Order: sequence, then C-alpha cells, then structure tokens
Amino acid sequence: MKKILYICVKPIENWDIFTLRTSGDSTQNTISLLLLHHEQNIENIPVSQVCNLDMGEQPHDGVNTKKTISYQEMLEQVFSHDLSVVI
Repeated sequence: MKKILYICVKPIENWDIFTLRTSGDSTQNTISLLLLHHEQNIENIPVSQVCNLDMGEQPHDGVNTKKTISYQEMLEQVFSHDLSVVI
C-alpha cells in the first residue's frame, strides 16, 4: 500500500495520466490531493483526502475541500507520504 500526495499547482483536465496503474488492486493506494489552485474539477478522482493550502484567500464555491492546511502542515504531509507528486 502506497501513500501518494498530489500537489496540484494548476487545474488538471486529464487525471488519467497522473493516476497509478498497477497490476494489483489500485484501491490499496491512499491518494491525497493538495490544491494550490482553487478552481479544480475533482469529481471523478478517487482520493481519500482533499485539502487546500491556506494562502489567505477564500476558496471558490465550486471546490469542495474538507480542510485547509498551513505551510507547516503541507511539509508534514509531504514527508509522511511515500510519494509526493507536484503537477
């Protein structure tokens, strides 16, 4: 089981190229998504946690993030995951 953190710095339209393809069961991976850009369509992305970075801005109504994290918490997330991918 791998813990993967996607740090999304711009809107992504095709998430298929970023998701892992494994021969085993892909539900074993824990995927977290950190949004740095508030306008993101994340409806069909199989993630366990979605959060945004607190940059003093209010998130747009279209983004349903469960929590806002600080810069220190972002660093903790990076080091607590097996793989961090900036896209």
